[in-house]
Amino acid sequence: MLHVLRARSSQGQAAPFLAVNLAIGLAHFLVLFNAGAYLPMIPYIAGSLGRAPMYGDWTQDLYFLFLGLGLPLARWVSGRWGARDGLLACLAVLLISSAINASTSNYNLFLLARIFSGLAGGLSIPLSLQLLLRHYHENHRSSGLFLWGFAAITPFALGPFIGGWIADAWGWRWLFYLNLPVLWASFLGILFWEAPSQRGAARMDWPGYGLLCLGLLALLMACNLGSKDDWWRSGEFRFLFVAGVVLLCSFFLWLPLAEKPVVDYRLFRQRNVLLASLGIFLTALAFQGSLALLIVQYQLSFAYSARAIGQILLSLALFAPLSAWLSHWILGRFDPRPWAVLSMLLLAVGAFWLSSYDLPVSPSALAGPPALVGLGLGGVFGSWARIGVWGLAGTNEQEAAMLLNLLRSSGQALGIPLVAALWERRMDLFRHFLVEDQGSNLAAWHANLAQFRIVLGESAAQKDLAEQVHLHAAMLAFNEVFYWAGWIFAGLACWSLLAKRPRPSGESRIEKLAAVELVEP
Repeated sequence: MLHVLRARSSQGQAAPFLAVNLAIGLAHFLVLFNAGAYLPMIPYIAGSLGRAPMYGDWTQDLYFLFLGLGLPLARWVSGRWGARDGLLACLAVLLISSAINASTSNYNLFLLARIFSGLAGGLSIPLSLQLLLRHYHENHRSSGLFLWGFAAITPFALGPFIGGWIADAWGWRWLFYLNLPVLWASFLGILFWEAPSQRGAARMDWPGYGLLCLGLLALLMACNLGSKDDWWRSGEFRFLFVAGVVLLCSFFLWLPLAEKPVVDYRLFRQRNVLLASLGIFLTALAFQGSLALLIVQYQLSFAYSARAIGQILLSLALFAPLSAWLSHWILGRFDPRPWAVLSMLLLAVGAFWLSSYDLPVSPSALAGPPALVGLGLGGVFGSWARIGVWGLAGTNEQEAAMLLNLLRSSGQALGIPLVAALWERRMDLFRHFLVEDQGSNLAAWHANLAQFRIVLGESAAQKDLAEQVHLHAAMLAFNEVFYWAGWIFAGLACWSLLAKRPRPSGESRIEKLAAVELVEP
């Protein structure tokens, strides 16, 4: 065992190599585990903090947004303080934020801590990968990238299952209590076993970064408030939406003027970057939005427990790492387009399958679709990333990876409120349809109401029948959302075929894989 570790270490030492791998791996695992494990807890957390479930969604979509916004800061932080000290600062912020989330009962403070957790978590991803790879011998860096990729997809996929179990067995605060010793161990391991990193240039396009953050934040909050305040009828929504559009337009006008722009807009001239950007954004939006809808609304609408939701998604957690391992091997050697098509079609079939259910549905009956989704999830984001960096080299490759990661996180953030709002609108429409004045539905309503009166009485009969109509309308809306998601995934499978095979860039397979791994969830 020691011989194997020495062979993989760039310094030929087993103990520091193992310690740094564990410390960095734990931090990376924890950041992505918190993104997945948090979802089943949203109804519990919102109730504990005295807020409606909608406000619980805000604590997750803002986390995803700032997870992506943390990445552009990595180059500046690495140059200003070095990768090691920058990562230690991220872990300190995560430690403090987790302590606040575990103890506070104030919603605003809880939300602020989640935002800082997302920002520090997103910033930690490129810094930790940079530190990890420098410990691997050049001939064994593919092994480090495989472990990194495995530690990325596994916690994200396994999170809903473990998070649901924690919420039911111990309470949601234990997610953050468990973070504390893990983060502390990781902090000490990096502090004592990792040498300080060299510092370099530290330039940052702060005006561009500020416009980007404010623009995306304004649009996300407009989406969050839209379903609450009836969209365009709300003055707050109109203000935030217009402000977001103006800020993002100002951001794009600023980019050509910046000496070192926060986003290299010239990359969009590359056909594959443009295709991958739209593909990864829409995939993340549809996938994360529909996943969050299933996890949260199955609890609120159909009285599933968090543990039952975790059981539904257990097959996703089992198959996603297997698919990620296969994806790692394929994307380093072959054309990524066929793998992208297959991954997207697996997501599409899983979504179409989920759109076919009716009440009552047991958790065991829903195990099939998440298995297909898990197989697709392990390859889909890596495939889009590989298409996006195909043919690029050096700085362009790193900039493209950062751009794709930002678009993926933004899509995940916007998908949660947008898909939830779509579901609510369609549910209201179906509820009206089920009791409309014209047609046979109203006659069926009165016939059932007459039968219920005999057993329950007038008031209880109307209440019980209204609940049945609500449940049926909710299920019809679920089916329609997943049906549309299936067509989005199928369309994006065809979209990936438009990518063209570029000329070889001359960079090694390891450098390509490192850029791809940064984009995976």
